[in-house]
Order: sequence, then C-alpha cells, then structure tokens
Amino acid sequence: MAKRFDRDEWEDSLTRINRILAEKHARESGAFSAVSGDAGGAEYPPYCNTGGYDDSQEISKLQKTEKSYDLNVTAVDWLRLTTTDLDAYAQTMGDLLADGGLFNHADMDVKWTDKGMHGYDSSASILIWKDNDYLTVGHIAKAESGRNKGGLLELTGTGCKVLQLEHPALWLELFNLLQYHDWRISRVDVALDLHGEYAREMGYTVPKLLLQAKNSGLFQSDRLRNPNMKQSFSMAGDWSDLAIGNITPETYDPLEHCHAGLTAYVGNRKSADDFFRVYEKGKELLGGMAEPESIDRGWIRIEHEMSRKATGRNIPLEVMLRPDAYFAESRSGVRTILDAVRERQSLEAALTYQREQFKREKGLLLSKKLHWARHSYGRLVRTLVEKGMDSSEIVDMLSRISGLKEFVFDLADPPQEYSRFRVEVAA
Repeated sequence: MAKRFDRDEWEDSLTRINRILAEKHARESGAFSAVSGDAGGAEYPPYCNTGGYDDSQEISKLQKTEKSYDLNVTAVDWLRLTTTDLDAYAQTMGDLLADGGLFNHADMDVKWTDKGMHGYDSSASILIWKDNDYLTVGHIAKAESGRNKGGLLELTGTGCKVLQLEHPALWLELFNLLQYHDWRISRVDVALDLHGEYAREMGYTVPKLLLQAKNSGLFQSDRLRNPNMKQSFSMAGDWSDLAIGNITPETYDPLEHCHAGLTAYVGNRKSADDFFRVYEKGKELLGGMAEPESIDRGWIRIEHEMSRKATGRNIPLEVMLRPDAYFAESRSGVRTILDAVRERQSLEAALTYQREQFKREKGLLLSKKLHWARHSYGRLVRTLVEKGMDSSEIVDMLSRISGLKEFVFDLADPPQEYSRFRVEVAA
C-alpha cells in the first residue's frame, strides 16, 4: 500500500504550488524565468542534483495545505482523469481507497464490478449513502494492457461538489495527490450558475443567450484564425412555441413558458475540445414534478466542457483549484457574463450560494422519489389500506434498504397477505 500523506506535514498556503506550476509552464514554453515575489528575480536552485528541474521531485516536495483554495464563482461539475502508469494508478488508489483514505473521509464507498468502461477492462462505482440508497458519484477503471493501459478516475457533478463544497480540504488533497502521480485531465466541466432573480434582472434567458451566440458570436474564440468559421448549434427541450413564433426570445419568460426546460448546445461535442451547454438548471432538477418552493425555476447554468479529444491538448490540473480562470478562457464574449457575476457578488457570497443550491439539489432527490412513487404505486397503497392493512404492514411489505430483496414466488403456497385477500373476496 502506498504511503499515506501525513496531514501535519503539509504547509499552510498554496504559494509553493503556484510557483511550481508557473515555473513548469514557463519551462514548457522555453522561456524559464524566476517566478516569485523576490525583488531581485534570482532563480531558484535546482531541485535535483543533476542541475535540472525534475517535475516529479518538485511535486514530491509539495505539502498539503490546511487552508481552502481560492474562492470561485464557478465550480468543477465533472472531472475525468487518466494515467498510463500502472504504478502511479496503484499508489493513487492506495491513498484513495485505504481505510482512513480520502474516500473514507468523504463517506464514499467503492463497489467493484465485473464489467469495464470507456475501454478499460475492470471498473468500480464510487458511491455515497443517501436516503437509504446508494448514489453513484464517480467511477474507477483499470486496464493492464492494450490501448488504454493504465487507470481512470471519474467524478460526476455530485461527486465533485461533495468534495468541493462539503470537504474542501479533501478536494485540495485530491489535487495534490493527482499532481504528485502525474494524472492528466481528459475531461472537465466548469459550471457558472446564474440564479433566477439575477438572470431576470440582467435579461439572461436560454433563448436570448442562444440568439447572441448565433448572431453575435457570444461563445466564439478570440483565437479563431478564420473569423468566418461557423459554430454549430443544437437544442433540446420543447422549442416549438419559439420555432413557430408564438413567443420570441425577447418575450420568453422562464416562469411561464416551457415548464420542462430548454437547453442550447454550442459546438460539436464529438470533435471539439470546447463544448458549451446553456440550460435551465432548476427545471432540469424538477423534471416532471410540480414546482417545490425551494427550487428556482429561473436558474440558468452555463457549462464549459473541456476535453482533449480533438487536439490532445494538456488541460492543467490547476483548473480544479481555479475554475474561474479556465472558464471560457480566450472567449471574451461569454467571459463578460462571468466578470459581471464576480463584480456583482462577493466570492464568499458565491460560495454560500453554491452550498445552499447543492443542499437543495440533494433534498430534491428525495422529493423526486416521493413524486414518482406516488404516481407509480399510490393506487396500490390505497388498495392495501382499503383491504384492511395498517401502515406498519404496508411499510414492511413494500420497503427495502438497498438492492433487491430475495423474492421467491411459490404458487402452491401464496404469501399470507394475498391469502387474506382471497378469504375476503370469497366471503
């Protein structure tokens, strides 16, 4: 098992991380210079005795901080990383999965399956226990050989938020651990939330943002070599009233129109390194439910999905700590939306809002289960009551902890409950 990091050995700031990352980026560009607060600009001594700046030795000297990373108004909403080094994979898993490891501290469990995923031979689900059921918040996968030799670690939006918002010190530990073992990001989503009141005040709606994207290049890259290159757009949800002119982007009201929600996609997800989703997050969470008071139907989310599928580019791990800096980087149009949020709302208030919304999201999981249980089994429960069963009997008959209970049908000897119903009918 890999050696566990000692929490007491980590330094109390990210200064060293910042400097090492900056030095690494400078060296990769071929123009290394000292990056520090030193007025004289003197270079730091080499980290290895050969006179070079060995990345692994630099990173091995990093110490975990007890402080939070920089506050952001955006948040990482999906994270997928890979490594081709099986030793690095094994050591990382040792720190994540061991008793007292990072996942254990975050109340996460891991369940291995006999199936692979994403081209890997074996995989496991990362789970949290919520409302007497397991919720999948990520995956682990491994391949001993072949094209995908190495390992994969993936966290869903919920998995990322559990660590970022409820266990920020563990999120920072995960960053250090992944950097130590040289994992690479293959996909990361960064989400910017515009709460309903603010979106209405600023005039942001999904149809308006799509219109600006189409006509004004809101999501266009500033680095585009060919300014005439067209972006691709697609939509999801019921846009029919907008399509036939019953309503326009200017008259669209998220509280009155399209109760199932609208989504706009900018870019080609299969072939582009950058892909954007603009959608009504509050309505997505509600699904087919009537509106609970705790959910904001005007809430808009802009997601920037970054990947390396097209060009094989390197996505810095630093995006885990500073998503604001990487959200729509070099896209000044959509960056203005982020900048306006940062000017309007303090970073502390943004963090509070993120935590409150995440709490509502988790609470809504139970509300949605109740909603669908009522629609699916409400009449059955009413029938059982009319047959004379009390509430405790119904709960005992229908409830389960997790997974499927062993259920054996014996037609020659039907269960007692059904026998009782037969007697009542015969009488």
